[in-house]
Amino acid sequence: MAAATPQITNTLKKAVGLLSAPHAELKATMLRQCQLINYPKLRIAVYGPFNHGKSTLLNALLGSKTLPIALVPTTGTAITITHGPEVTSRITLTDGSTLTEPGTALLQRYATLDDQRQMLPEVATVEVQCPHPLLKLGVELVDLPGTDDQTTHNQLVYTNLLETDVVIQLLDGRKLMTLDEHNQLQDWLLARELTTVLFVVNFLNLVEPAERRLVIERLEELTTNLPTTLPPDVSNFYTVDALPALRARLKGDMEAAEESGLLELEVALQSLVQSRLPCLEIYRLMRLSPLMEQLKQALNQQLHALDNASPSRREILQKRAQQLLQTGFQKSINDLETWLQLNNLLAQYQQRMATEYQAGRLPQWIEEALKPTFKRKQQTVEDWVQKARDMFDQNRMLDMEIPWPAMPKDLSPLGYEATYQYLSHCSKTTLLALERYKKQAQLLFTDPLEQSQRQRAGQKMLLENTLTDLQHLESELISSK
Repeated sequence: MAAATPQITNTLKKAVGLLSAPHAELKATMLRQCQLINYPKLRIAVYGPFNHGKSTLLNALLGSKTLPIALVPTTGTAITITHGPEVTSRITLTDGSTLTEPGTALLQRYATLDDQRQMLPEVATVEVQCPHPLLKLGVELVDLPGTDDQTTHNQLVYTNLLETDVVIQLLDGRKLMTLDEHNQLQDWLLARELTTVLFVVNFLNLVEPAERRLVIERLEELTTNLPTTLPPDVSNFYTVDALPALRARLKGDMEAAEESGLLELEVALQSLVQSRLPCLEIYRLMRLSPLMEQLKQALNQQLHALDNASPSRREILQKRAQQLLQTGFQKSINDLETWLQLNNLLAQYQQRMATEYQAGRLPQWIEEALKPTFKRKQQTVEDWVQKARDMFDQNRMLDMEIPWPAMPKDLSPLGYEATYQYLSHCSKTTLLALERYKKQAQLLFTDPLEQSQRQRAGQKMLLENTLTDLQHLESELISSK
């Protein structure tokens, strides 16, 4: 499967390139997923409502007060924690500039909510480096904002979850899983093939001992039968009292850390990391299935719209204009072609030309009488072409500067014979040039409805071929599960 990844991503990129404007969000999401398939680090995100102890749990796992914690909602953006030689904070602003400081004081100034529970609008990303062995293995931890505060935070969490390999959903042991939490589990995780989920229950130390077992049993019932892609030796349910675990870690009290449930979760994470890191790409490809379904639905909608498309009012008006313009153009062309026929030129001009020739005034007469007549007829043709170009936004350039033939040096000394030679040469040369011009100009008068139909037929064929490719790709991904 790994060898076929470039072909898979190329197929997906080609497909999303066909999406229309209303599907811009799906297009951006799919392109982002294609970029992340080969990302070398395992992303583990902790998510849940505000004040469920997400930052406290991560601090306990890291063994230090790396992330800001308080009794009010604090984390206002996704904080990514990666490996580094020492604890360092980095803020990237929306203008592209970065702020870097040792320690985590920078987070207190830029990554926490203000009194109105708003993030600083100029903050784009927040990253913390930390010298922890789990991170050194190739893990990224992500502290997500709470899911029950603001719509903007929910959208941020929703987007980040799709870019996550492992999810730790933190539950409050003082209450069962709420309806919102259950709906988010179904819609944000399971429906999107995010099934590598660890459920961690916090605050059981605040529950009466007599009720604690009942809470655990009930939450285990809610999580036991959920679909999962965890390794066989890793459970999807843990209890960790986050604040006692952090205190135990800070004191170096292993017994208290074990009693808090932290060590069991750490062991599970170590096992999960070791089994998942070598095959990240496979699981990320499998996770594309729901997005591919959305992609196919969107492309099928566009295909259906093409099949049922009726000529627009604009196309109908353009067709009427095209017919009028083409009629006028053809009439002007016919008039010029008729005038250039040799028998007509001879009938109209030969006698006068012979007289002017004998008097030695033929070149002057041609410039003053014959060529202006040609130029007027030529201009009429050009006017129709310009109207067509303006009407149909055509940039095609047509050159009607057909040079009037020069006077041959070897004309017969006899007037009638000389003018015959000259007019014959003019007729033949100019008609050939006019025929070439006419073929080019006809392209400007293409029927707008026929042109739209050809374009729709081409779009339809491209959509159908792309949907077939996606169907084959989806079958391959299903068979690889």
